[in-house]
This record gives sequence, C-alpha cells and structure tokens, in this order.
Amino acid sequence: MKYCEGLSAVLAGTAIATAIVITLPSSAMALTGEEISDISREITVLIVDTKTEGVHGSGFIISKNGKNYSVLTAHHVVDVESEYRLVTADKKSHKIDYQTIKVLSGVDLAVVQFTADENYSVAKLANSDLAKEGGQVFVSGWPAPAAQVRERIRLFVPGAITSRLDTPIAQGYSMVYSSITRGGMSGGPVLDAAGRVIGIHGLGDSENPDKLGKQLAKIGVPQESAGQILSLFRLPGYNLGIPINTFLTGAPQAGVYLSLQVENTPATQLSAAYVPSEKPDKRDTIDNINNTLNTIDRVRGLGCRFGICF
Repeated sequence: MKYCEGLSAVLAGTAIATAIVITLPSSAMALTGEEISDISREITVLIVDTKTEGVHGSGFIISKNGKNYSVLTAHHVVDVESEYRLVTADKKSHKIDYQTIKVLSGVDLAVVQFTADENYSVAKLANSDLAKEGGQVFVSGWPAPAAQVRERIRLFVPGAITSRLDTPIAQGYSMVYSSITRGGMSGGPVLDAAGRVIGIHGLGDSENPDKLGKQLAKIGVPQESAGQILSLFRLPGYNLGIPINTFLTGAPQAGVYLSLQVENTPATQLSAAYVPSEKPDKRDTIDNINNTLNTIDRVRGLGCRFGICF
C-alpha cells in the first residue's frame, strides 16, 4: 500500500485526496457469475435497527484496520438515531456505535464501523467511470421479508447498466441499472463482472409509489425531480445507485480516511454466466433474525447468572 498522489490522472479524472491510502492491483480477472456471488456474499452485511422491528438495510465492508472494520451503506439506512447491529457473512451480530457513523455531505452515503476478532473479507473497488452503458452488474443485499417472517435471504441479482447520468438526480444518484431489487437492499454493493464494487445501491422500482415518494423526500430530492423519478420507476427494472467514485471524492471531506483497494481497469466479460439455484443457498439464509441479533446478549446473561460476566 502507498499514498498515491495525483490520482485525478490515475482514476480518469476522479479527484481523490492523497490522505486516502489505496492499492492499485494491475488487472481484472475473468470470473464466473458464481464466483462473483461468492465474493459479494463475504462482503455484504445486513444492517438492522433493533429498536424498530422489520426496519433494515444492507451495506458492504470496505476497509479493515486491525480489529476495526468500516462498512459503506446508504445514509437513509441509518439516518435515524437508534440502536443498530449488523450481521456479517458468518451470521454473527456486531454492534454499531451510532456516534461513530460518518455521513458524507450532499450524497446519500454513510460509513459505519464495527469491531471483531474475526478476519472478514474486504471489497475491492473499481474506477466507476470505466463502467459504461450495457456493462454487466450485480446487486447484493438483504431484502425485507414479509410481515412476521423471521427468515432473511440475501439476494444476488444480475443486470446491466442502462444509463449514466451526467448530472445526478439528487444525493449522488446517477447510475441506472436493470437489476430487479427489493426494499431492504439499499446500501448493498453494485459489482461489475470482475467482482469489484462500482456503486452503492439505493433506490429500486420495487418500492410502491407512496413509499418511494416519501423516501425521495427524506433524502432531499426536490419535488420536480421526484416526479421525474417516479415516472421513470413506473417502468419495471429501473434502479438507481451512487457511483463508487462519488464516495472516493467525498470521503476526505467527511473525515473518512481508509485503506482501500481500488482498481483502474475495465471489467472483463464473465467466463460463465450466473445461474441462480432453485433453492436459496444456506450460506445466504438467516433462519431466525431475532436469535442472530440476540446471541451476544443471551451469552452475557447466561454468564452473569453463574457469576461470570463475559
């Protein structure tokens, strides 16, 4: 790793402060769709507001410093001061200290932190300016289940970039893609065909008009722009994300200085297409979210009953 100066030239015009430590691997490898799903599984996290039953979103691990991990998500996932926990790929629950959340100015992005002894995978990022219309993308996230359902299933959905907006609609949203997403996947990674994150998912056509309208107002979208978005989303298969370069340029202003892996090569084509299995992969399933979130509290309580507090 090294401090890279003059990265505006390196990353095709993207200005990134020299205070961010990055690595620049030399090339992208051809992967299968299944391999990209495996990569996304390891970096994608479920974020849950434990005080508000059923309210949750997604995110992905972008950096590790010792036992401290940083997760990038959509700000609207954690914009209410509350008690949040996140669940990693090994189905372990981790506490988020709300006071440490970093919010990027003018965009729907936030960085949350957690501490763990485990060695979790960290996302590789790629210069999102190199992602063009028609390029393959995949969105990973934890959609909200039906009411009273405790099971959670991670979705990994393919698609393609349908548009790149020169001017963001609002809050940084300028990447449009056809992956069919569901509510609860906000904050999850948008990956290219090389398994690298090029965007952060935030808005999907699965939202009903009233709910989507409220969400747009919540993140500061002007009424006129919101009307245009709602018109667009009446057609199936339209989703909006924030390019990863938007995060890279805005992170220093938010006081976010991280060790990141950023590649500056276009994605290769898949060596084999992704074919979803008929049944959910057990690695993508949380059978009982309440049990998962309460594991640590139950262990502590059991220890204290025997005079030993963990």
